[in-house]
Amino acid sequence: MDEQLFPKDLMLKSANEKIDYFKNLTVAHPNLMKAYEDFKNKISVADKNEILLIFGPSGVGKSTLFSRIFEDYTKEYLTEMLQDKGFISIVGTEAVAPDDGRFDWKDFYIRSLTALNEPLINYKVNIEVHSKGIVPTDKSKNAYRRAMENALIYRKPHAFLIDEAQHISRIARGKSLRNQMDTIKSLASISMVPFVLFGTYEILKFRNLSDQLIRRGIDIHLPRYKADIADDREAFQNVLWTFQKHLPFNEEPNLIGHWEYFYLHSVGCVGNMKLWFNRTLDYSLSKDMNKKTLTINDFEKFELSLEKVEKMADEATEMEKYVEDSDNEYKLRERISLKLGMGANQSEEISTSHKSLKQRGRVGERKPNRDRIGVDEYKDAKINPSN
Repeated sequence: MDEQLFPKDLMLKSANEKIDYFKNLTVAHPNLMKAYEDFKNKISVADKNEILLIFGPSGVGKSTLFSRIFEDYTKEYLTEMLQDKGFISIVGTEAVAPDDGRFDWKDFYIRSLTALNEPLINYKVNIEVHSKGIVPTDKSKNAYRRAMENALIYRKPHAFLIDEAQHISRIARGKSLRNQMDTIKSLASISMVPFVLFGTYEILKFRNLSDQLIRRGIDIHLPRYKADIADDREAFQNVLWTFQKHLPFNEEPNLIGHWEYFYLHSVGCVGNMKLWFNRTLDYSLSKDMNKKTLTINDFEKFELSLEKVEKMADEATEMEKYVEDSDNEYKLRERISLKLGMGANQSEEISTSHKSLKQRGRVGERKPNRDRIGVDEYKDAKINPSN
Protein backbone atom coordinates (compact mmCIF):
# COMPACT_ATOMS: atom_id res chain seq x y z
CA MET A 1 0.00 0.00 0.00
CA ASP A 2 0.98 3.67 -0.38
CA GLU A 3 2.56 5.65 2.42
CA GLN A 4 0.29 6.42 5.34
CA LEU A 5 -0.80 10.01 5.94
CA PHE A 6 -0.39 10.52 9.69
CA PRO A 7 2.82 12.17 11.07
CA LYS A 8 5.63 9.65 11.35
CA ASP A 9 6.51 10.61 14.92
CA LEU A 10 2.95 9.74 15.98
CA MET A 11 3.99 6.11 16.27
CA LEU A 12 6.37 7.09 19.07
CA LYS A 13 3.62 8.72 21.11
CA SER A 14 1.15 7.36 23.66
CA ALA A 15 -2.09 5.59 22.87
CA ASN A 16 -4.09 8.61 24.06
CA GLU A 17 -2.19 10.93 21.72
CA LYS A 18 -2.86 8.61 18.80
CA ILE A 19 -6.54 8.44 19.71
CA ASP A 20 -6.80 12.23 20.03
CA TYR A 21 -5.07 12.71 16.68
CA PHE A 22 -7.64 10.62 14.85
CA LYS A 23 -10.61 12.02 16.79
CA ASN A 24 -9.60 15.53 15.71
CA LEU A 25 -9.30 14.48 12.07
CA THR A 26 -11.91 15.93 9.70
CA VAL A 27 -12.23 15.25 5.99
CA ALA A 28 -13.37 17.97 3.60
CA HIS A 29 -15.59 15.67 1.54
CA PRO A 30 -17.80 16.99 -1.32
CA ASN A 31 -21.16 17.15 0.47
CA LEU A 32 -19.64 18.91 3.47
CA MET A 33 -17.84 21.48 1.33
CA LYS A 34 -20.89 22.10 -0.84
CA ALA A 35 -22.98 22.81 2.26
CA TYR A 36 -20.19 25.03 3.63
CA GLU A 37 -20.00 27.10 0.43
CA ASP A 38 -23.79 27.24 0.29
CA PHE A 39 -23.82 28.66 3.81
CA LYS A 40 -21.21 31.30 3.02
CA ASN A 41 -23.09 32.40 -0.09
CA LYS A 42 -26.46 32.61 1.64
CA ILE A 43 -25.31 34.23 4.87
CA SER A 44 -23.53 36.93 2.85
CA VAL A 45 -26.82 38.08 1.30
CA ALA A 46 -29.18 37.17 4.13
CA ASP A 47 -31.17 39.83 5.94
CA LYS A 48 -29.79 40.66 9.37
CA ASN A 49 -32.83 39.08 11.01
CA GLU A 50 -32.87 36.02 8.71
CA ILE A 51 -33.34 32.44 9.90
CA LEU A 52 -31.50 29.70 8.01
CA LEU A 53 -32.09 25.95 8.34
CA ILE A 54 -29.25 23.46 7.83
CA PHE A 55 -30.64 19.94 7.97
CA GLY A 56 -29.85 16.34 7.11
CA PRO A 57 -30.07 12.81 8.48
CA SER A 58 -28.67 11.89 11.88
CA GLY A 59 -24.92 11.35 11.75
CA VAL A 60 -24.37 13.02 8.38
CA GLY A 61 -21.85 15.55 9.74
CA LYS A 62 -23.90 18.63 10.70
CA SER A 63 -21.91 19.15 13.89
CA THR A 64 -18.69 18.97 11.84
CA LEU A 65 -20.08 21.65 9.54
CA PHE A 66 -21.04 23.70 12.61
CA SER A 67 -17.48 23.49 13.95
CA ARG A 68 -15.91 24.30 10.59
CA ILE A 69 -18.03 27.43 10.14
CA PHE A 70 -17.27 28.53 13.69
CA GLU A 71 -13.52 27.99 13.36
CA ASP A 72 -13.21 29.57 9.90
CA TYR A 73 -15.16 32.70 10.80
CA THR A 74 -13.12 33.09 13.99
CA LYS A 75 -9.88 32.93 11.99
CA GLU A 76 -11.16 35.17 9.20
CA TYR A 77 -12.15 38.00 11.54
CA LEU A 78 -9.37 37.60 14.11
CA THR A 79 -7.79 40.97 13.25
CA GLU A 80 -11.11 42.80 13.64
CA MET A 81 -11.75 41.08 16.98
CA LEU A 82 -8.32 42.10 18.24
CA GLN A 83 -9.03 45.70 17.26
CA ASP A 84 -12.56 45.72 18.68
CA LYS A 85 -12.62 43.77 21.94
CA GLY A 86 -16.41 43.83 22.03
CA PHE A 87 -16.84 42.24 18.60
CA ILE A 88 -17.33 38.47 18.22
CA SER A 89 -17.41 37.30 14.60
CA ILE A 90 -19.69 34.32 15.17
CA VAL A 91 -21.42 32.72 18.15
CA GLY A 92 -22.66 29.19 18.60
CA THR A 93 -24.26 26.97 21.21
CA GLU A 94 -26.16 23.70 21.43
CA ALA A 95 -29.85 23.31 22.10
CA VAL A 96 -29.71 20.72 24.85
CA ALA A 97 -32.33 17.97 24.79
CA PRO A 98 -35.04 18.57 27.42
CA ASP A 99 -35.28 16.18 30.36
CA ASP A 100 -39.05 16.50 30.75
CA GLY A 101 -40.13 17.01 27.15
CA ARG A 102 -40.27 20.80 27.51
CA PHE A 103 -37.41 22.83 26.04
CA ASP A 104 -35.65 24.90 28.72
CA TRP A 105 -35.29 28.43 27.33
CA LYS A 106 -33.69 29.74 30.51
CA ASP A 107 -30.90 27.19 30.19
CA PHE A 108 -30.54 28.09 26.51
CA TYR A 109 -30.19 31.80 27.32
CA ILE A 110 -27.56 31.09 29.96
CA ARG A 111 -25.55 28.89 27.57
CA SER A 112 -25.85 31.59 24.91
CA LEU A 113 -24.61 34.28 27.29
CA THR A 114 -21.64 32.07 28.15
CA ALA A 115 -20.84 31.71 24.44
CA LEU A 116 -21.09 35.50 24.11
CA ASN A 117 -18.53 35.95 26.92
CA GLU A 118 -21.11 37.87 28.90
CA PRO A 119 -19.89 38.77 32.43
CA LEU A 120 -21.86 38.30 35.66
CA ILE A 121 -24.37 35.91 34.13
CA ASN A 122 -25.67 34.76 37.51
CA TYR A 123 -26.49 38.33 38.48
CA LYS A 124 -28.92 39.09 35.65
CA VAL A 125 -32.26 40.42 36.95
CA ASN A 126 -35.34 42.08 35.57
CA ILE A 127 -36.03 45.66 36.58
CA GLU A 128 -39.28 47.49 37.14
CA VAL A 129 -39.79 51.24 37.37
CA HIS A 130 -41.81 52.31 40.44
CA SER A 131 -42.44 55.61 42.15
CA LYS A 132 -39.50 54.75 44.39
CA GLY A 133 -37.22 54.30 41.41
CA ILE A 134 -35.80 51.31 39.56
CA VAL A 135 -36.46 48.09 41.47
CA PRO A 136 -34.82 44.73 40.59
CA THR A 137 -37.15 41.76 40.39
CA ASP A 138 -36.57 38.00 40.28
CA LYS A 139 -34.01 36.23 38.09
CA SER A 140 -36.56 34.95 35.61
CA LYS A 141 -35.84 33.70 32.12
CA ASN A 142 -36.97 37.08 30.81
CA ALA A 143 -33.97 38.70 32.48
CA TYR A 144 -31.64 36.25 30.76
CA ARG A 145 -33.38 36.73 27.45
CA ARG A 146 -33.03 40.51 27.65
CA ALA A 147 -29.36 40.07 28.55
CA MET A 148 -28.89 37.82 25.51
CA GLU A 149 -30.57 40.34 23.21
CA ASN A 150 -28.35 43.14 24.50
CA ALA A 151 -25.23 41.00 24.25
CA LEU A 152 -26.00 40.13 20.62
CA ILE A 153 -26.57 43.79 19.79
CA TYR A 154 -23.28 44.73 21.46
CA ARG A 155 -21.17 41.84 20.13
CA LYS A 156 -22.47 42.23 16.55
CA PRO A 157 -21.80 38.63 15.36
CA HIS A 158 -22.32 37.75 11.69
CA ALA A 159 -24.50 34.82 12.75
CA PHE A 160 -25.73 32.91 15.77
CA LEU A 161 -25.46 29.12 15.30
CA ILE A 162 -27.67 26.62 17.14
CA ASP A 163 -26.60 22.98 16.94
CA GLU A 164 -29.06 20.13 17.58
CA ALA A 165 -31.90 22.58 16.95
CA GLN A 166 -34.41 19.75 16.58
CA HIS A 167 -34.51 19.65 20.39
CA ILE A 168 -36.33 23.00 20.35
CA SER A 169 -39.17 21.40 18.40
CA ARG A 170 -39.62 18.59 20.91
CA ILE A 171 -42.23 20.26 23.02
CA ALA A 172 -45.69 19.88 21.60
CA ARG A 173 -47.66 20.43 18.47
CA GLY A 174 -49.61 23.26 16.97
CA LYS A 175 -49.61 26.52 18.89
CA SER A 176 -46.79 25.53 21.26
CA LEU A 177 -44.49 24.67 18.38
CA ARG A 178 -45.33 27.96 16.69
CA ASN A 179 -44.45 29.75 19.94
CA GLN A 180 -41.01 28.17 19.84
CA MET A 181 -40.47 29.47 16.33
CA ASP A 182 -41.78 32.91 17.26
CA THR A 183 -39.21 33.09 20.06
CA ILE A 184 -36.36 32.48 17.64
CA LYS A 185 -37.78 34.95 15.12
CA SER A 186 -38.10 37.56 17.84
CA LEU A 187 -34.50 37.07 18.99
CA ALA A 188 -33.26 37.48 15.44
CA SER A 189 -35.46 40.51 14.82
CA ILE A 190 -34.53 42.40 17.98
CA SER A 191 -30.80 41.65 17.77
CA MET A 192 -30.63 42.01 13.96
CA VAL A 193 -28.42 38.90 13.87
CA PRO A 194 -29.12 35.96 11.50
CA PHE A 195 -29.91 32.71 13.35
CA VAL A 196 -28.76 29.43 11.81
CA LEU A 197 -30.46 26.25 13.00
CA PHE A 198 -28.56 22.97 12.53
CA GLY A 199 -30.59 19.81 12.99
CA THR A 200 -32.09 16.62 11.71
CA TYR A 201 -35.04 16.62 9.35
CA GLU A 202 -37.22 17.34 12.40
CA ILE A 203 -36.45 21.06 12.08
CA LEU A 204 -38.41 21.10 8.83
CA LYS A 205 -41.43 21.39 11.13
CA PHE A 206 -40.44 25.02 11.58
CA ARG A 207 -40.48 25.72 7.86
CA ASN A 208 -44.24 25.50 7.46
CA LEU A 209 -44.92 27.63 10.53
CA SER A 210 -43.52 30.83 9.08
CA ASP A 211 -43.92 32.88 5.93
CA GLN A 212 -40.27 33.74 6.32
CA LEU A 213 -39.07 30.17 6.46
CA ILE A 214 -41.31 29.03 3.63
CA ARG A 215 -38.83 30.72 1.27
CA ARG A 216 -36.82 27.59 0.83
CA GLY A 217 -33.98 29.42 -0.88
CA ILE A 218 -32.50 29.85 2.60
CA ASP A 219 -32.51 26.11 3.29
CA ILE A 220 -29.25 24.16 3.20
CA HIS A 221 -29.52 20.39 2.83
CA LEU A 222 -26.55 18.27 3.91
CA PRO A 223 -27.42 14.85 2.46
CA ARG A 224 -25.89 11.42 2.94
CA TYR A 225 -24.07 9.66 0.13
CA LYS A 226 -26.25 7.37 -1.96
CA ALA A 227 -24.86 4.04 -3.15
CA ASP A 228 -26.85 4.12 -6.40
CA ILE A 229 -25.15 7.35 -7.54
CA ALA A 230 -21.66 6.85 -8.98
CA ASP A 231 -20.25 10.17 -7.75
CA ASP A 232 -21.61 9.52 -4.27
CA ARG A 233 -20.08 6.04 -4.17
CA GLU A 234 -16.71 7.43 -5.19
CA ALA A 235 -16.89 10.23 -2.62
CA PHE A 236 -17.77 7.79 0.17
CA GLN A 237 -14.94 5.47 -0.83
CA ASN A 238 -12.50 8.40 -0.84
CA VAL A 239 -13.51 9.31 2.72
CA LEU A 240 -13.07 5.71 3.81
CA TRP A 241 -9.65 5.60 2.09
CA THR A 242 -8.62 8.79 3.92
CA PHE A 243 -9.66 7.36 7.28
CA GLN A 244 -7.70 4.20 6.46
CA LYS A 245 -4.59 6.24 5.65
CA HIS A 246 -4.78 8.21 8.91
CA LEU A 247 -5.25 5.29 11.31
CA PRO A 248 -2.08 5.31 13.45
CA PHE A 249 -0.83 1.73 13.11
CA ASN A 250 2.40 0.24 11.82
CA GLU A 251 0.45 -1.77 9.27
CA GLU A 252 -2.21 -0.01 7.23
CA PRO A 253 -5.53 -1.88 7.49
CA ASN A 254 -7.30 -2.95 4.32
CA LEU A 255 -10.70 -1.32 4.72
CA ILE A 256 -11.42 0.08 1.28
CA GLY A 257 -11.91 -3.46 0.00
CA HIS A 258 -14.88 -3.71 2.39
CA TRP A 259 -16.48 -0.38 1.55
CA GLU A 260 -19.96 -1.93 1.17
CA TYR A 261 -19.79 -3.12 4.77
CA PHE A 262 -18.88 0.33 6.04
CA TYR A 263 -21.49 1.97 3.83
CA LEU A 264 -24.24 -0.34 5.06
CA HIS A 265 -23.57 0.21 8.76
CA SER A 266 -23.13 3.98 8.41
CA VAL A 267 -26.13 4.43 6.05
CA GLY A 268 -23.82 6.50 3.83
CA CYS A 269 -23.31 9.14 6.55
CA VAL A 270 -19.71 10.24 7.15
CA GLY A 271 -20.47 11.33 10.72
CA ASN A 272 -21.76 7.87 11.60
CA MET A 273 -18.67 6.26 10.11
CA LYS A 274 -16.29 8.65 11.89
CA LEU A 275 -17.87 7.99 15.29
CA TRP A 276 -17.66 4.26 14.58
CA PHE A 277 -13.95 4.56 13.75
CA ASN A 278 -13.31 6.66 16.85
CA ARG A 279 -14.86 4.05 19.15
CA THR A 280 -13.06 1.17 17.46
CA LEU A 281 -9.69 2.91 17.65
CA ASP A 282 -10.17 4.01 21.26
CA TYR A 283 -11.09 0.50 22.39
CA SER A 284 -8.36 -1.23 20.38
CA LEU A 285 -5.47 0.99 21.48
CA SER A 286 -6.67 1.20 25.08
CA LYS A 287 -6.68 -2.58 25.19
CA ASP A 288 -3.37 -3.04 23.34
CA MET A 289 -1.29 0.08 22.64
CA ASN A 290 1.12 -2.02 20.53
CA LYS A 291 -1.60 -3.39 18.27
CA LYS A 292 -0.23 -3.58 14.71
CA THR A 293 -3.41 -2.95 12.71
CA LEU A 294 -7.21 -3.17 12.65
CA THR A 295 -9.38 -5.79 11.01
CA ILE A 296 -13.06 -6.05 10.22
CA ASN A 297 -13.46 -8.06 13.42
CA ASP A 298 -12.41 -4.99 15.42
CA PHE A 299 -15.08 -2.87 13.75
CA GLU A 300 -17.80 -5.46 14.20
CA LYS A 301 -17.71 -4.84 17.97
CA PHE A 302 -19.08 -1.32 17.49
CA GLU A 303 -21.15 -1.57 14.31
CA LEU A 304 -24.73 -0.35 14.33
CA SER A 305 -27.22 -3.20 14.53
CA LEU A 306 -29.13 -4.06 11.38
CA GLU A 307 -32.35 -3.08 13.14
CA LYS A 308 -30.94 0.37 13.87
CA VAL A 309 -29.56 0.64 10.34
CA GLU A 310 -32.93 -0.23 8.83
CA LYS A 311 -34.71 2.37 10.95
CA MET A 312 -32.19 5.07 10.01
CA ALA A 313 -32.38 4.11 6.34
CA ASP A 314 -36.20 4.28 6.37
CA GLU A 315 -36.16 7.72 8.01
CA ALA A 316 -33.47 9.05 5.66
CA THR A 317 -35.08 7.85 2.43
CA GLU A 318 -38.53 9.04 3.48
CA MET A 319 -37.30 12.55 4.31
CA GLU A 320 -35.11 12.72 1.21
CA LYS A 321 -38.20 12.13 -0.91
CA TYR A 322 -40.09 14.74 1.09
CA VAL A 323 -37.35 17.34 0.53
CA GLU A 324 -37.10 16.46 -3.17
CA ASP A 325 -40.87 16.75 -3.66
CA SER A 326 -40.97 20.03 -1.72
CA ASP A 327 -38.17 21.54 -3.77
CA ASN A 328 -39.77 20.44 -7.04
CA GLU A 329 -43.11 22.03 -6.11
CA TYR A 330 -41.40 25.22 -4.94
CA LYS A 331 -39.42 25.51 -8.18
CA LEU A 332 -42.57 24.87 -10.22
CA ARG A 333 -44.44 27.55 -8.28
CA GLU A 334 -41.52 29.94 -8.78
CA ARG A 335 -41.41 29.31 -12.56
CA ILE A 336 -45.16 29.86 -12.89
CA SER A 337 -44.93 33.09 -10.88
CA LEU A 338 -42.16 34.40 -13.11
CA LYS A 339 -44.10 33.50 -16.25
CA LEU A 340 -47.06 35.46 -14.90
CA GLY A 341 -44.83 38.45 -14.19
CA MET A 342 -45.00 38.01 -10.42
CA GLY A 343 -41.86 38.87 -8.44
CA ALA A 344 -40.88 37.13 -5.22
CA ASN A 345 -42.55 39.81 -3.07
CA GLN A 346 -45.52 40.50 -5.38
CA SER A 347 -48.13 38.96 -3.13
CA GLU A 348 -46.87 40.90 -0.10
CA GLU A 349 -46.95 44.17 -2.09
CA ILE A 350 -50.51 43.54 -3.26
CA SER A 351 -51.65 42.66 0.24
CA THR A 352 -49.89 45.67 1.83
CA SER A 353 -51.24 48.08 -0.81
CA HIS A 354 -54.78 46.83 -0.37
CA LYS A 355 -54.52 47.13 3.41
CA SER A 356 -53.29 50.72 3.24
CA LEU A 357 -56.14 51.67 0.91
CA LYS A 358 -58.65 50.24 3.35
CA GLN A 359 -57.11 52.13 6.26
CA ARG A 360 -57.23 55.49 4.46
CA GLY A 361 -60.88 55.19 3.45
CA ARG A 362 -63.76 56.70 5.42
CA VAL A 363 -67.14 55.16 6.06
CA GLY A 364 -69.47 56.00 3.20
CA GLU A 365 -66.77 57.62 1.09
CA ARG A 366 -66.09 55.88 -2.20
CA LYS A 367 -62.83 56.29 -4.08
CA PRO A 368 -62.19 55.43 -7.76
CA ASN A 369 -59.54 52.84 -6.90
CA ARG A 370 -61.37 51.23 -4.05
CA ASP A 371 -62.57 48.06 -5.81
CA ARG A 372 -59.64 45.91 -6.97
CA ILE A 373 -61.04 42.83 -8.63
CA GLY A 374 -59.50 39.58 -7.41
CA VAL A 375 -57.38 41.06 -4.62
CA ASP A 376 -59.54 39.81 -1.76
CA GLU A 377 -59.80 36.38 -3.36
CA TYR A 378 -56.03 36.30 -3.89
CA LYS A 379 -55.37 37.34 -0.31
CA ASP A 380 -57.76 34.74 1.10
CA ALA A 381 -56.29 32.02 -1.11
CA LYS A 382 -52.72 32.86 -0.12
CA ILE A 383 -51.80 30.04 2.23
CA ASN A 384 -48.53 28.42 3.12
CA PRO A 385 -47.65 25.37 0.99
CA SER A 386 -48.32 22.22 2.95
CA ASN A 387 -44.86 20.81 2.06
